[in-house]
Amino acid sequence: MTDRNRLVGLDGPRGIACLCVLAVHTIAFFAPLQLDRFHLTYLSEAIVYFFAMSGFLIYLPFVRAYAAGRPRPSLRRYTTQRLRRVYPGYVVIFLFANLVLAAVYVHNATDVAKAGTDTGSGRITSVPEILAHLTLVQNFSPHGLQTGIAPSWSLTTELCFYVALPVLAVAFLRSGRGGEPRLWRALMPAVALAVLGAVGKIVTAALQADRAPMSVADADFGSNGIAVLARSLFVLADNFAYGMVAVVLFVWMERGGLRRLTARRLWLVGAPLWFLTFFVALMLTSSGSRFAGTAFAIAAGIFLLVVTEPAARGRTSAFATLADLRPLRFVGKISLSVYLWHYPVILLVARHGWAGSDTASGMVASVALVLALTTALSCATFYLVEAPAMRGNPRRASVESAGVP
Repeated sequence: MTDRNRLVGLDGPRGIACLCVLAVHTIAFFAPLQLDRFHLTYLSEAIVYFFAMSGFLIYLPFVRAYAAGRPRPSLRRYTTQRLRRVYPGYVVIFLFANLVLAAVYVHNATDVAKAGTDTGSGRITSVPEILAHLTLVQNFSPHGLQTGIAPSWSLTTELCFYVALPVLAVAFLRSGRGGEPRLWRALMPAVALAVLGAVGKIVTAALQADRAPMSVADADFGSNGIAVLARSLFVLADNFAYGMVAVVLFVWMERGGLRRLTARRLWLVGAPLWFLTFFVALMLTSSGSRFAGTAFAIAAGIFLLVVTEPAARGRTSAFATLADLRPLRFVGKISLSVYLWHYPVILLVARHGWAGSDTASGMVASVALVLALTTALSCATFYLVEAPAMRGNPRRASVESAGVP
């Protein structure tokens, strides 16, 4: 079931995705041989789920308002909610990791990092650079990408999506004849982002082809303009789009439409399609295609629709309940802090030589240690910083929390 504050079945998978990101970064850092041995690189694509979930959750109030014939959500309230969700936790974690722990990257992590060491890390002291990091604009330049808290690039992309979404809503969510909401109009912002992402990928691939041979890592995360473009909304817009498609269908079902899209039919079509798109995504990732994220985003959109369909119909779901098991839901709740803390923790573990060896057992030990330390720090920042900031929001429920990690 659902009230309008929380959709059962979404927070647990967010926790799983967060754990996947933590695990793959830890293993790549301390057990690269095991990363290749067990083909664990694919875990990094879990970030796509966050983007798809953002598309679903943040577009939800816009679609609900449009479908009900109500005014669009207040831009002022929307902006306040988005800023409160991202910045308080990020600012505190960045300042502590940088000024106190000296556990951030001073130079591009892809360029300088060495497995098992804290090479390239330290303390950023330049005031302009600190200000750039505090506002998350460092990821717009080759010099700043992958510095500070390296995974923060995704927050910059999220913020760009937050800016773009109201613009798209104003452009497309207008009632047709007789004031009746139209499904196709609600889908148009998603279509626009899907097209933007596809064009961005084609342009980026063409620019990359004109350059000297670059590794996949350099093209995606190095200190160069192509990597900056590759991490931007211009290229990653379609990752949000398929979550938006799912939420449009969810709202239409919620309002009694799409009666032919029954749970049985959704499972009969959705499950095979999910496996197909997931398999295609794995193949595209292996080939280094920029469209791998698109396939993962489609799979994420299918999952979001399947897991929320019972709530749209006013029913309970064993699958959604299973997906929202309490431990996973807890990780999902603190996932933004986990996402931000785990990289400074990795650097501290490397600095003090606490990691396990590059063996299967050593890999498990390293992940367990990073997870334990990260969880402790994340609980502190969530309950002392994030939760108070969200309590200041009169609509602070999960549907307003967005899909950020």
